[in-house]
Amino acid sequence: MLNWNEAVRQSADLALLPQVLNEVPLGALPLSGGLTNRAWRVCTQSHGWVIWRANSPHCVVFDVCRSNESAVIENAHNLIDTNQVIAHSSQGLVLSWLEGEPLAAANQLEPILEALAKIHRTVPVTGIRQFDYQRKVDHYWQQLKSADIKSHYTDMYQQYRTLPRLHCQERVLCHFDFGVHNLLQTDRGLAVIDWEYAAVAAPTLDLVMTLDMLDVDIQTGLEIYQRYQPHIDFVAWQEDMAIWQRHAQVMASLWYLLAAQVWNNDDFLNEANAIYQRFC
Repeated sequence: MLNWNEAVRQSADLALLPQVLNEVPLGALPLSGGLTNRAWRVCTQSHGWVIWRANSPHCVVFDVCRSNESAVIENAHNLIDTNQVIAHSSQGLVLSWLEGEPLAAANQLEPILEALAKIHRTVPVTGIRQFDYQRKVDHYWQQLKSADIKSHYTDMYQQYRTLPRLHCQERVLCHFDFGVHNLLQTDRGLAVIDWEYAAVAAPTLDLVMTLDMLDVDIQTGLEIYQRYQPHIDFVAWQEDMAIWQRHAQVMASLWYLLAAQVWNNDDFLNEANAIYQRFC
């Protein structure tokens, strides 16, 4: 663990935390794996270990809102094991530390989709943002600075910028990053973390994105999911998910292009190009 002064020297965002907590932390550790958030695990006298998620310039770039994240967690906490909100201000968000082991992907498909179905049963509340696909991809596109990149991807962006008419008009709480990297096995069962992209949206999109991260085909995943959401129209959902699969990939490619721009990392550029090659 870094002492507090050394941690602040490494990340200026940490200097805002004492104002939010009304105390000077004892030390901090950077959390590995975060892309958008670059969060820190912070040791405090009053709350033990906590997570600090600053309201940084990267939040604007990736269209992340800490107020929305706080509202989502307050809502989801009553439904599924997750962090608790300790403090929230314009500077950022402080969450409780959740102790657990990363979930192993093997043989975990059913409990993962059961947990996702449980989240989708949440009644949307005020204070949580409404997802708008076109607004999201337009935002990502507008954040891209390279004229060469935009020229290369213009055709794909313009072709998939708008959605055709879909069958499912249901709107539920969606996580939008429901991969094993955001699932923990705790002594109480399965826990879910990292809600920064969550919004009220079509469950078919959230399910498509989850199955893509799990490398599971639509029919197999939907059959398992339906065990926990028996009311769904299987054929209509399957048709919608085939449409969402293409549009979600385009949205992901724009996210990767932004990540490459922000972190100056060609690995993200390669991911975006791999998607482009499949489409073109």
